[in-house]
Amino acid sequence: MQTGYVMCSADLSKVLCLNQDKNGVALVDVESTQDLNRSICLWDLTETKNIYERFKHQGLISNLEIVNVARLYKKFY
Repeated sequence: MQTGYVMCSADLSKVLCLNQDKNGVALVDVESTQDLNRSICLWDLTETKNIYERFKHQGLISNLEIVNVARLYKKFY
């Protein structure tokens, strides 16, 4: 179980994860806690915002929300 902040879709149905080859990122549907365990999760909100801006500037992502991962875990417990 992770703690910290994740980047997810506005409806909280998808989280940002590393690709299988670790060369990029992808939005993954949240269907179980395994998907949340794979997500990019950071302790520091400021650092999460910085990485979000870098990914957005590079065109890897578009409008995502930054939320506490505990909010997503509540869907399954």
